[in-house]
Amino acid sequence: MRMKKALITFAQFLLFLGIFALGSFVHPFNLHHWAATPSSAGVNRYFVPDGLLLSIGAFLAIVILQAVRKRMCNTTWTMVAFLAAIAIGYALKFGFVTPGF
Repeated sequence: MRMKKALITFAQFLLFLGIFALGSFVHPFNLHHWAATPSSAGVNRYFVPDGLLLSIGAFLAIVILQAVRKRMCNTTWTMVAFLAAIAIGYALKFGFVTPGF
């Protein structure tokens, strides 16, 4: 049972990370940048939230399905997978765009 939860959590982590990466590179909503982050040598990076919004949507869909199926005990592990994927996505700078390049 523990191995099954670990595999499902890892699969959800890969799903959230993949959706975050795909949305960050494809820009399906074509939203404008949210904030500027100063980088070295006066270069600004802008955050485009498309991948983050897609990941949040997938997270909410999974949590709603778990609630409908009355499997709320798995929601904690879904949240762990989501937060880990978002943290690693930010560390890999998914969603950050440097204008002019």
